[in-house]
Amino acid sequence: MRIVVVDDILEVGNTVARALDGSGHEVRVLLSPAALGTALAEHRFDLAFVDLDFSYESSETGLTALRHLSGAGVPAVVYSADSEENRALLLLAAFQHFAPLALLSKSATQDHIRALVGRLAESGMAPVTDRLSDRYRPHATPTLLDQLVRNRTDLTIWRLLSRYATRGEVAIAAHVHPRTVDKFLSTHYPVMRAVESRLRSTVREPESETPKKHLLAPMHAFAVKHAMFFADAEVEALVDSKPPPTRTTSEASRAAREYRGRS
Repeated sequence: MRIVVVDDILEVGNTVARALDGSGHEVRVLLSPAALGTALAEHRFDLAFVDLDFSYESSETGLTALRHLSGAGVPAVVYSADSEENRALLLLAAFQHFAPLALLSKSATQDHIRALVGRLAESGMAPVTDRLSDRYRPHATPTLLDQLVRNRTDLTIWRLLSRYATRGEVAIAAHVHPRTVDKFLSTHYPVMRAVESRLRSTVREPESETPKKHLLAPMHAFAVKHAMFFADAEVEALVDSKPPPTRTTSEASRAAREYRGRS
């Protein structure tokens, strides 16, 4: 197979190449989503390994690379470091919108890389079912990610929450009334907590009531941690392309109504 590794650190791609040395597979390393887009116009690949953060080479994220690959019909494996929690929302978006075959940790051994490529080749590129990949695959409709960012207004407020730590500053920058910010906090706090629980793979315990005035600080911290996701132009395009929302009775939405009803 012709395999492309898209990562802004050359050694990461070389690791995959060394793992597959002598296997008959050809490995090419590209350092940015833009380079991938150019290469796909001239070359055909059978499989891709894609990182999500290209801060060394590009402001684009792996979501752009996955879009290029999806458009070209190239199956992909997301290749990400375990320690990078700030990529978690990008992983949720990747599995929701582009359905990669698997999530492979960069701590994986060369034997693991060879085994994964062999498994994918033998199965005809069937998605891998394992705990790591399934953590990020969508489990319900609407997804937690869709509830976290319902529309462009939500995305704007999340972006501002990554920069400002007071409701007044957020309201002024968003050109909305402070009560709109309060409603956003009440609606999105339980969704945020559900996302955090999902990403930790833990059962969400019932919470004691959190006063509304104390919602801003944890949501500001969450927005700062995931600022790369909220700022991504690819995320903005995905939000803008979403169909009109349907009524939901998910656990997160029920919790949101409870928070809005508290005084």
